[in-house]
Amino acid sequence: MNAYEHNQPNIASEAVLSGTYGPFQDNHALKVILSTGLILSAMLILFSLLARQLTPAIILAEPQHQITLLLRAIYVTGLIVNFACLPFYCLWINRSCKNAWLLNPPKMRVTPGGAVGYYFIPIVALWKPYANMIEIRNASFGMRSNLTSIIPAWWLSWLALLMLNTAQLAGGYAANPEISAISDKISSVSAIAIITLNYLSITVILSITAAQQKRAAEMQR
Repeated sequence: MNAYEHNQPNIASEAVLSGTYGPFQDNHALKVILSTGLILSAMLILFSLLARQLTPAIILAEPQHQITLLLRAIYVTGLIVNFACLPFYCLWINRSCKNAWLLNPPKMRVTPGGAVGYYFIPIVALWKPYANMIEIRNASFGMRSNLTSIIPAWWLSWLALLMLNTAQLAGGYAANPEISAISDKISSVSAIAIITLNYLSITVILSITAAQQKRAAEMQR
């Protein structure tokens, strides 16, 4: 073997796996960012929720009390962190859909843009993102037997959160003290829904990301 041949790169080993929407997308960094953000958000909201249960009602009845303000700030911080994860999730679902087209193109129907956009379309957002996630799951694992209970639970948690937030918003504008009290109770249930949704989302994100990386590696062999 001469020096020229020795210095040539192994083209086969460096071949880039590419499909309908471009090369395979490595979502490891997004997976880490989303997992960290969702865990931090869930912990802050859970701490606020538990602390409110342990704080005397006489203190919570004072809106300007230091403890009340602190608990409210912790809860709001958790919500802000949760909201900050949204653009990263949109990017992850977009890239995961592109990978799904690469891994299983004949059976994919949803486009990467649609996989994100359907979350923001009224009425359609109640069912289409769930159907899209099932498509991505099937393409990522190459089968239908994975995450069979996790994805439905994840989507039900999302729908429950939407309904709770709507009810809480409506109650917040009510002048009736009894309705306002119910709205406060809904707030606690909503916090539980957020925590549940976050941890289910982490499971879905980690599982699909790992499955796509594994299948992509197998296809490159």
